[in-house]
Amino acid sequence: MSRFAYTEAITGNGASFANDEFQHQIKVLRHQAGDLIDFFDGRGGCYQGRITSIDNRKKWFQVEITDFRSHQPSPPLHLLVALPKGGKLDSIIQKSIELGVTMITPLVTARTEVRLNTDKKIETRMEHWQRVAIASLKQSGNPFLPKINAPEEVLRLRQIESTGLPIKQIVFHPGAENLLSIRKVTLDRGDAVALALGPEGGFSEGEITNFCALGFSPASIGERILRLETAVVSALTLIQHFRNCI
Repeated sequence: MSRFAYTEAITGNGASFANDEFQHQIKVLRHQAGDLIDFFDGRGGCYQGRITSIDNRKKWFQVEITDFRSHQPSPPLHLLVALPKGGKLDSIIQKSIELGVTMITPLVTARTEVRLNTDKKIETRMEHWQRVAIASLKQSGNPFLPKINAPEEVLRLRQIESTGLPIKQIVFHPGAENLLSIRKVTLDRGDAVALALGPEGGFSEGEITNFCALGFSPASIGERILRLETAVVSALTLIQHFRNCI
């Protein structure tokens, strides 16, 4: 169980927590007034604070900040990943945060079986994914909360946003011809990376064409056909290894 908390409600020398954090810190971990807790702001700030007041009726508590450390972010790592069935994206979000992803875009592909066809469904799923991301941030100790974008259709993708850093764009697709091995992709520590992975049936040829038009280079992880969750972990580990970020 994670000992860390998370909040964006930081003002001056204090921070406040409610709802899920109240349940975790006060009800589960049984912290009391005067106890020290460690928490993140999701933007690289690591804090320690002393609990000064608890309101059980409002499910809220306040801390006084006693220590602060700031971490420098790693170069951007944007994961564009096909929207899988069931709760598989939860696991992908968890592993991605552990491996330093800074942005996640779920993709609706020609072979995607999940359809979030109303604004309400999209809003509900995004709220859920945000809770999964916060829980993973706390569990892994990664002080940076990635941005999770709304699902996008591959054929409607536009140019990936530039951060001012050199950006390498890679699309993994086992069915494409003339694939480069990921070992031949040159990455430097300061490179921003956008990494796209399709469903287990792979991207369609039209989708690969669209990625290439956007500047993505097709590449392969290896000869085996991997499940999406396995491919995400393998690809992210290789990318971070090659740019010396793990």
